[in-house]
Amino acid sequence: MPMGRFERNTNMTFLVTENLTKKYGKGEAEVTALDHVNLSVEKGEFLAVMGASGSGKSTLLNLLGGLDDPTEGKVLYDGKNLFDMDDAALSLFRLKTIGFVFQSYNLVAELSVRENILLPKDIAREKPDEGRLAEIVGILGLSDRLDHLPAQLSGGQQQRVAIARALINRPELLLCDEPTGNLDQQSGENVMQLLDMLNRDYGITVIMITHDSALAERAMRTVHIRDGRLLQS
Repeated sequence: MPMGRFERNTNMTFLVTENLTKKYGKGEAEVTALDHVNLSVEKGEFLAVMGASGSGKSTLLNLLGGLDDPTEGKVLYDGKNLFDMDDAALSLFRLKTIGFVFQSYNLVAELSVRENILLPKDIAREKPDEGRLAEIVGILGLSDRLDHLPAQLSGGQQQRVAIARALINRPELLLCDEPTGNLDQQSGENVMQLLDMLNRDYGITVIMITHDSALAERAMRTVHIRDGRLLQS
């Protein structure tokens, strides 16, 4: 069963931000975490967002994923503003369209690998797709780990479980926040090869936050962010 390949079309804009701004606090304590960011991402692109700690890159990722609300501006997916949706519609959109991969894995310790991967299905109150599950764990090398708990896995294996969970609902977009940050060099390379493969062979759009220039070079395009502002592409 195919994972749902998307034909690569570099002339097809998928995601656009317009004057995206995020401020915290008020008055003299106000901090601008993101400052009028305008960004365009094509369907099937692998984009790296590179910046130092505190530059605003994680804030940008949270806004792109609808995990936080902007102070100003828009996030448009196929021309539709994410923040015009009500909470129920936004939650459903995230479940169906976006997969999240975090540095800290965010696995549920009490759940098995199988249960962690299928968690988005449980949240959506949908029946498990056993064919999809078998395909994903086969690709990610997790077929013999389904009954294990996260604590019984290496860091690299836990991150692969997190990627499998992100893929279970056939997302069009993967948002990855420092996905190799907690891994040793070899495990990190394995994760990067998986992201490359998912983008190249299945056409999944990938946006990856990183501070590592070597990782950024693996992407099709890199944008740099500093003090909340997009500097160059």
